[in-house]
Amino acid sequence: MVTDKKTTPPQASEKSTSEPVATKTAKAVPEKPSASPKKPKKSSGTDSKKAFPWIKTLLVVLLIGALGVAGWIGWTEWQTQLESRAGISESLQQDLAATESKLVEQQQLNRQTIQQQSQFIGQLESQLKDQIYSMNLRLNSQAERILQLGTASRGDWLLSEAAYLIRLANQRLQVERSTENPLAILENVDTIFVQLNDPELLPVRRALAEDIAALRMAGKVDREGIYLELEAISKAIKQLSIIEPAPASQTPEIVDAATDTEQTRSLLDSFQRFSQKLGQLIVVQKRQQPIEPLLTSNEQSIIQNNIFLLVEQAQSALLREEQVIYRASLEKSAALLVRYFQLNSQSQALIERLNTLSERQIIQGLPDISGSIAAVQTMLNLRQSRITDGEPQK
Repeated sequence: MVTDKKTTPPQASEKSTSEPVATKTAKAVPEKPSASPKKPKKSSGTDSKKAFPWIKTLLVVLLIGALGVAGWIGWTEWQTQLESRAGISESLQQDLAATESKLVEQQQLNRQTIQQQSQFIGQLESQLKDQIYSMNLRLNSQAERILQLGTASRGDWLLSEAAYLIRLANQRLQVERSTENPLAILENVDTIFVQLNDPELLPVRRALAEDIAALRMAGKVDREGIYLELEAISKAIKQLSIIEPAPASQTPEIVDAATDTEQTRSLLDSFQRFSQKLGQLIVVQKRQQPIEPLLTSNEQSIIQNNIFLLVEQAQSALLREEQVIYRASLEKSAALLVRYFQLNSQSQALIERLNTLSERQIIQGLPDISGSIAAVQTMLNLRQSRITDGEPQK
């Protein structure tokens, strides 16, 4: 349609140009009227033939331009498609790489879980094996024990009881830190061996006799007596005063002058009696230590509380068998009594008793009585081996 629009004007121009040429020829040659209309046709044909190659070239150029534009458009579309395909391929490659990495991670996790499960299974197997082994040991020990109970005699029962009592004596000795109860228990065990009257028990009785002798020779610490005596001393210290009150028998007697006048005694005799009475009231004592000034009531209570706390500290050290703390506490309490209670004669008795108690040994010596345990255990093992071997019991 474009080419038609462009070609129509040249035809119109050719017609317009052909018309004046025809008129000119008609005017110039009037004699040949018949040939005049043909010449214009020939000139118009030649003009149209001359204009037709330009139309062709124009059409060819337009066609070539259209083909170029179409090719360019197609080439651009092809490039965009290639780019889009390249982007899609890159995204696909990235997705493939991500999925491969996820697969690798999942494989690693699966391997780790498999390893953990294998380790857990191995631990369970080892635990089950240990439990089975321990159960077998218990079953064997119970079977041996049932066999022993079935074949045990009265002597075996008494020997087991003696072994239990000897262990109990050792425990009581270590816990109570006293020799009385362990000694009584071991003496009871000796009576059991006397009842058995078995010559094989002679080594056991020898070890038992040595342990009994060691307990009897061990010194005894009277903790209860010392504790109660310290308690009585602390109560006496609370009631102790700085100055001893004067008794009623030592109060000075006032001589009435009226009675002397009634009895008509001489002035010399009354003066002598007065001097004698005065000499009885005044007593001079020499002290080597300086006398401390009198304390107030608050200071006196503080000193008494300090002495009381020191005595309590000595009591706790007595129960824990701490000889150094016990002695130091009693010596400090006696020193406070000497320093602040010089004017009271009752404090001297308390000081002497505290010094005596501080020299006492409060650590209980405990002998070793494990020989009888070893001897009884040896005898029990010997009898057990005889039972397992099937030897008859005596």
